[in-house]
Amino acid sequence: MGDNDVDINFFNLVISLSQAAMLGMGKISNPHTGETDKNLDIAKVNIDILQMIKEKTVGNLSKKEDEVVGDTLANLQLTYADEMKKDAEQKKTESEKPESSAEESGSPEEEKKE
Repeated sequence: MGDNDVDINFFNLVISLSQAAMLGMGKISNPHTGETDKNLDIAKVNIDILQMIKEKTVGNLSKKEDEVVGDTLANLQLTYADEMKKDAEQKKTESEKPESSAEESGSPEEEKKE
């Protein structure tokens, strides 16, 4: 294989792992249900597998294959970091919301005043 050749099976493996990670990050919809679900644990597993493949194939890939793996992995890692940040901010916002106050719940004390 030359420097710009890409084994189609290798390419399909990289794309498959990438799509599974994007599905886990809620970036694409499930092709079976049409719904978007977020499961960052699944995304992380697929990113980690792709990272392992990159590490285990050093020196055995064409230049183009190495670029495909590297670029795909970098994109997934950045997207994953962004999703983790969003989740952390959402959890922080949810934890800062005050419990429903007596005014909102129509407490008996307010009813007595009327």
